[in-house]
Amino acid sequence: MNVRRWTPFTFIAPDRYVDRADRWDSFDLEEWSESEYDWRQDAWNGVRDFAREPRECVDVGRGDCEDYALVALSWAVANDRDGIGIGFCWDLPYPWPRHVIAFDDERVYSSGEIYEGSVGEWKADSRYSLVLKRPVTDPA
Repeated sequence: MNVRRWTPFTFIAPDRYVDRADRWDSFDLEEWSESEYDWRQDAWNGVRDFAREPRECVDVGRGDCEDYALVALSWAVANDRDGIGIGFCWDLPYPWPRHVIAFDDERVYSSGEIYEGSVGEWKADSRYSLVLKRPVTDPA
């Protein structure tokens, strides 16, 4: 069990989970999302939830929400998107987040779906009542 990959850490320090390999600047996120990505919830979601490395998620073609969010973050950083971040989403009254998204100034990336618009617009059309956002910075 790799504690470093514990899903809550992806919110605490999202910069540490972005894969900065060269592959992301030529990676076609939209094509992969539409034709190759298969959303699969982890066997145990909650306290014992662990995130995959972005390249592992792409290589196996499946993962759950935080796995997809980390792929999208890696792609967004490599492609110099503005306003990049990760969001943990609550469906109140549940006491823990039920979903993880990635976002930038123009899009929200959610479990294989790419939404044009802001996090606020995406949230208004979702079942989530709260999105806690954390920015990702690219140390140049």
